[in-house]
Amino acid sequence: MSSTSSSSSSSMEEEKFLETPKQLELMTEEKRIPNLDDFMTLRWYCMLVLVMAELTAFTATASSKVMVFAGANPSVVGCGGVPLNGCHELTAFRNETNQCVPELKYQFKSVQVEFNYICEEAKKVKNTITVQTFGVLVGAAIFGQVSDTFGRRRALLISTFGNGIFNWISAYSPDLFWFMVWRTLAGVFTGGITVVQMVFMVENIPRKDRMWIQNSITWSPNLILFPFVAWLCHDWRTMSVVIAAASIATFLAVFLLEESPRWLVQKGRLEEARRILVKIRKTDRLYSEEFEKQLDEVLQIESEKHAKSSKKTKKYTFIHLFCTWKMMAQSLTFITGITCTTFIVYSLMYNMEKLSGSLYWNLAIMGASRWIINILVSIADYRLPWFGRKMINQIAMIFTLLALCIMAIYLYLGFNGQLMSIGTVAAVAMCSQLFIAKYMMVNELYPTAVRNLAVSAVSTMSRIGSMFSPQLFYLSDYAEWIPYAVLFSCQLYDFIVLSIFLPETKGVVLENHLPPKNKRIFGKRT
Repeated sequence: MSSTSSSSSSSMEEEKFLETPKQLELMTEEKRIPNLDDFMTLRWYCMLVLVMAELTAFTATASSKVMVFAGANPSVVGCGGVPLNGCHELTAFRNETNQCVPELKYQFKSVQVEFNYICEEAKKVKNTITVQTFGVLVGAAIFGQVSDTFGRRRALLISTFGNGIFNWISAYSPDLFWFMVWRTLAGVFTGGITVVQMVFMVENIPRKDRMWIQNSITWSPNLILFPFVAWLCHDWRTMSVVIAAASIATFLAVFLLEESPRWLVQKGRLEEARRILVKIRKTDRLYSEEFEKQLDEVLQIESEKHAKSSKKTKKYTFIHLFCTWKMMAQSLTFITGITCTTFIVYSLMYNMEKLSGSLYWNLAIMGASRWIINILVSIADYRLPWFGRKMINQIAMIFTLLALCIMAIYLYLGFNGQLMSIGTVAAVAMCSQLFIAKYMMVNELYPTAVRNLAVSAVSTMSRIGSMFSPQLFYLSDYAEWIPYAVLFSCQLYDFIVLSIFLPETKGVVLENHLPPKNKRIFGKRT
C-alpha cells in the first residue's frame, strides 16, 4: 500500500515536472497578480494623452529650435550697389572705401537681419543661444523637482502657460538684449515642458506600446511641420507669437487630463489614484466590478510597499540617483552620454545656414529622415523581441560615427559640397534615435520615486551640450574639419560607456521604490 502510494506520488511529481513550458506559462499567467501597467490600455483616454503629447512635442520642438531660423546668418551679396561675395570681400571693400550699407540675402528674416548683426557681429546673436539654453537648463532642473513633489500635471500646466506668456512678450523685443532676456525666461518653462511631458506620457500608456508611440509622437515629425510654419511666418516676431499660441493650446490639453495615477500611488494618495483609474476605465468603456476587485488588490499591495519603504513622507533629491554603485554608474553614463548627443545635434543644426540648399527643406528633410528611421525602429521593436533599447543606441551611434568621420576626412582633403548636407542630415537623423532610446531607458530603469528626477537630471545635463554648441564651429576659422573631429570623439566616448555600463530595459516592469537602505552607499544619510 505504501509502495503504491509512493509510486503514485512519484508519478504525480513526474507529471508536474514534465509539464510543458506553455502550460507553466499559462499557470503563471492565471496566478499572476495584476499591476498598474495592466490598467493602461490604448483606448479613449490614451488617445487624449497622445493628443496632449503631440501638442507638447510641437511646442517643445519649436521653442528649442527657434534659433535655427531666428539666429540664421544672412549672406552678404553687395554693399552700396557694388556686388560682393561674403564677409571677407565686404571687409576688404570697406577698408578701401568709405562705409556703405551692406546688401543682404536671406531666407528668413532673423534677428541678425533686423538688428543688423552681420559677419563678425553675428557671433553676438549666436552667443545669446548659450544664455537662452542656460534658461532651459535651469527649467529642466526646477521642474523635475516640481513634478516629483507636486505632480506631473501641475508641472506641465505651469510650464506650458509660462512658455506661452514669455514667447509672446519676446515677439515685441526692441533690441538683442531684451530678446535674449525674454527668450531666456521662456527657456526656463521650455525646460519644464521637455522634462515632464515624456514622463507623464510614459506613465499613462501601455508598456508594450511605449516605444512605437514614442517614435511616432516625437520631435521628428514636428521637425517636418516646424519648417513649414517658419516659412509661413517668415520673420522671428511672427514665429514667437505662433509658438506662444501653440503653448497655450498645450496648456488647455493638459488641463483636460488627470494626474498620473502612478505618481499618486508613489505618493501614497491611493484613494485619489483609485478614483482616477476608475474614471479612466469608464472613459475607455471597460469598467466592471471585476476591475474594481483587481484594482483594490493592486492598491493594497502598493499600499504595503509604500508603508514599508517610508513610514513618513519622503522627499527625494538628485543624490538618490547615485545611492547605489550601480545607479551611480548608470546615472553618470546617461548624463555624459546625453550631453555628447545634444552637443553633436545642436552644433550641426546651428550651422545649417552654411549648407547648400534651402534652410527650410534641409530641416524638413532632416525631420522626415528622423521620422522614417523612428517608424522602422518602432516596427522592429514591436516585432522583434531581441531588438532592444541598447541595440538601438549602438546601431545609431555606429552610423553617426561613420557620417562624422566621412565629413571630417572630406573637409580635410579640401572638398566641400552636397556631401556635407547629406552627412549632416544622416548624423542628426540617427541621433534622434539616441534621444528617444536614452530617455526611454531612463524612464524604464529608474523607480517611480525618482523617475522624473532622473529624466530631469538627464535633460538638465543635455543642455550643457547645447549651451556650448553654437561656439564649436568657431574652430572652423582654423580648419574646417576640426569641429567634425571633435564631434566624432564625443560620439566614440558615448558608444564605449553605454556598451559597458547600461543594461537592456525593454519590457521591464516599472519599479515604484528605491532599493532598501541596506543596499545604498550612503545608508540612512541618503
